[in-house]
Amino acid sequence: MNCIKCNTPNIPEAKFCKNCGANIITPEIQAKTDNHTIKSLLIIIGIDYLLSTIMFLIQKLVTPYISDSGGDFARIDLIYKVYGWTSDIVTLAAMIFFLATIKNNTVKTALIAFIVLRFIFMIGYRLTPFIM
Repeated sequence: MNCIKCNTPNIPEAKFCKNCGANIITPEIQAKTDNHTIKSLLIIIGIDYLLSTIMFLIQKLVTPYISDSGGDFARIDLIYKVYGWTSDIVTLAAMIFFLATIKNNTVKTALIAFIVLRFIFMIGYRLTPFIM
């Protein structure tokens, strides 16, 4: 593949020109890379929301029965807190990593919206007391 800037021949796998250092990734290769990154991101977000939904359902449906039957509610509450903070931090870190690596502006905008929503939910759910 020849460089678009200086027409120097480069190996097909090259990302940058060996002569001038220009980016020689074709739009087709960039689109494939973006699509792969977008799929990975959607999988991570989907798994996070699935796990959060499962934990929410367990908390709302199972925990009341455990606490009513004399179970150790403080221990269960600790597990929810540790899982919740860990899930929030790992998910936000993954989203920020993808935000830094994705080139597609439309995907970046959507990702920023997801990050803001996740942060708002994290603050609302983890730092404000539950009103029951």
